[in-house]
Amino acid sequence: MSLSPVLCSVVTLSPTIGARGNEDTQYSGEVELPYGKTKAAAEKIVLEANGKKLSNGGTLRTCVIRPNSVYGEKAAFLQEMYLLARARNGVLNYLEPENTERNLTYVGNVAWMHVLAARNLQLQPDLLAGQVYYCYDDTPSRKGFLVRHQLLSSADPSVRLGSHIPYWKMWLMIQLHRILRVILSPFWRPQPFLNVPLLNTIVTTFSFETDKASRHFGYKPLFTWQESRLRTAQWLKAAAGSLGSPQLHEKKN
Repeated sequence: MSLSPVLCSVVTLSPTIGARGNEDTQYSGEVELPYGKTKAAAEKIVLEANGKKLSNGGTLRTCVIRPNSVYGEKAAFLQEMYLLARARNGVLNYLEPENTERNLTYVGNVAWMHVLAARNLQLQPDLLAGQVYYCYDDTPSRKGFLVRHQLLSSADPSVRLGSHIPYWKMWLMIQLHRILRVILSPFWRPQPFLNVPLLNTIVTTFSFETDKASRHFGYKPLFTWQESRLRTAQWLKAAAGSLGSPQLHEKKN
């Protein structure tokens, strides 16, 4: 009987998720963002497909790979963050409270986990099929704003960490922006820069501690945090060019 592996990378975020869970942790609460809802729906479809019979007589085997926040080469959010910092004379402000935790994973390690899972899903279907695996490496998970600052300052030493923007202040700015959009809509309709569900996600802890991928299919990160930071900085520096270069404004495909 032939086996056909299917992998799905999913991020499911909720304002009620806590700290340092694992693949077996049960989460409660409503997923606010459409992005999170579609990822949760995709994960459900993939897991329900596991074990289904195929037209060629084989059996479909599936598992789920869950990266949380992925950084590295081609990460548009890092370019945008760099632009914001440069517009503020190199100051990088942040929204998260200092006790917030968020797992970040380097894109190269996410890709490597996919390769290993696909290979072992065929070799050990009874072990991997129907399972969920979080992506992880040794990137620091506490104080994510410090991680982002290290990534940007490694590419441009003039970027310095600014101050924390209180939740209430950003919430008021969002509401004011919404009111202005209504008032000015006949003449001008500015795009929203942030919304409350996204703000809630940013300030909420979502972290996990697990070695499940290592136990099930021998996963070990290909790149250390130092290597991941260096590779990301090299890419960002090349994409940005010299300080103040207009190249950063160009969309990269």
